[in-house]
Amino acid sequence: MPKFLLLFEQSYMSKLKAKSFYITTFIMLLGVTAFFMWPTISGWFSSNEKPMTITVSDQTENSAIAYFRDNKKITFKPAERSVKQEEHQVLTGKIDALLLLSLKSDGRLDAELRTKKPLELNTQQMLEEQVRAASQLFTIQQLKLTADQAQRVMNQNVLFNQKVIAPDADTGKSSQQKTTATFVSYAVALIIYLFVLSYLSIISSEIAAEKDSRIMEIIISSTSPIVHLLSRVCGVLALAMTQFIVLIGSALIMARSFQSGKYWYLLSDLFSSLTAGYIVFAVLFFFFACILYTLMGAVLGSLVNKVQDVGQAVMPVTMVLMIGFFIAISGMSNPDTLLIKIFSFVPFTASMIMPMRIGATDMSLWQGFFSLLILIATIFVLFMLSLRFYRGSVLTYTNGSFIKKIKQAIQLSK
Repeated sequence: MPKFLLLFEQSYMSKLKAKSFYITTFIMLLGVTAFFMWPTISGWFSSNEKPMTITVSDQTENSAIAYFRDNKKITFKPAERSVKQEEHQVLTGKIDALLLLSLKSDGRLDAELRTKKPLELNTQQMLEEQVRAASQLFTIQQLKLTADQAQRVMNQNVLFNQKVIAPDADTGKSSQQKTTATFVSYAVALIIYLFVLSYLSIISSEIAAEKDSRIMEIIISSTSPIVHLLSRVCGVLALAMTQFIVLIGSALIMARSFQSGKYWYLLSDLFSSLTAGYIVFAVLFFFFACILYTLMGAVLGSLVNKVQDVGQAVMPVTMVLMIGFFIAISGMSNPDTLLIKIFSFVPFTASMIMPMRIGATDMSLWQGFFSLLILIATIFVLFMLSLRFYRGSVLTYTNGSFIKKIKQAIQLSK
């Protein structure tokens, strides 16, 4: 135990005091700060922008222009000239765009926008929404509805409730709960991907550096490979949890402080729609994913002779991480597909996919427990194999393919 604590402290403190840790943490904190301050930051760059001026040529003879509303970014004004003259105004840059309103044969409103150059996406979407709302109001006018009837049409909201009539069946989650869980699960998958990828490289590089400098031989001669492996894995895990706690704590403080606590209330509403079971599962899958991939990184780092070869060694694990992340992204549109169900039980991808299924579907919780048990069992089996394999791999200096190094490591571990 004293040797383990000594090696653990050396591994943890050396990285905690390293400049790279402070730099990466600072960069991440800058990203979190930029997220919470984005409305202010975007305002710095858009405060001097003038609203877009659009001239409306109303050819409907029904005052359709009255249904368009000005806002901070778009101003509408009626045309005072012919269409050709207004087009000339657009080409010379005196106005930003010309909107032609006319009637189709079936009496519906037809809108055509003429500009000098293509519009930005946000402006396009805003104009489309304006035209859609104006078309609805115009149609109401054409139907000669009363004010109350028009209000009912515009503010019509359908109350859709789900009722499960099977006596032993679960009532199910609402669509809002599933949608919220889907986006939260995407954030969880992204955090797992970034953290695991980062610390996978850290532990692999550390062990490869010790092996490259021959310090490994001195360490192994004074302690067992098992103690060395455990101390390095636990040290990197402790560092990862430290950075994670710092970032989460800073994010919560910023959410409480910025915009008069606006983000804090948004987060409160967000987590209130999530079940306690989902939050527990998400935390457990994140923690065990870090253990699994850190252990794999330690074993792969022990196989290479130089730090420069670490990237090649961890490439297969990186590809597995990428596959799991992209499958999780594909599950945002439909988390009930067979692909999502299959990979939610694969231990190397379950941590990024199963939380999404738990929150965004009506699956039974036993499936989440079963997937978590598979993940834990995989870690245990991998750990037992790694302990035996690590004895030989840390002393393997063979030049050649990884298969050759693995064979020699297995022979030395016997």
